[in-house]
Amino acid sequence: MSERWPAALNLSEAAEYCGLSVVTFKNACPVKPISLTESTRGNRWLRTSLDGWLSGLDQNKQTTLTRRRFGERLGGQGAAGGA
Repeated sequence: MSERWPAALNLSEAAEYCGLSVVTFKNACPVKPISLTESTRGNRWLRTSLDGWLSGLDQNKQTTLTRRRFGERLGGQGAAGGA
């Protein structure tokens, strides 16, 4: 991506970064903003937190890393506790 995103995004930037409308972002995003001022205009969403949330939505992501021997992967010899 050739664009540079700041580390802390305002509401419209955060929604755009996630590829969502502001309304959808407000309804869907569980990430809480940090407050840089007493006004809500000072709320900023950390890009790294948004990345973590979006990454957690990936159903294709492998959650556990386990190494098995080749035979175990085939269901044949080499399986732990097998014949």
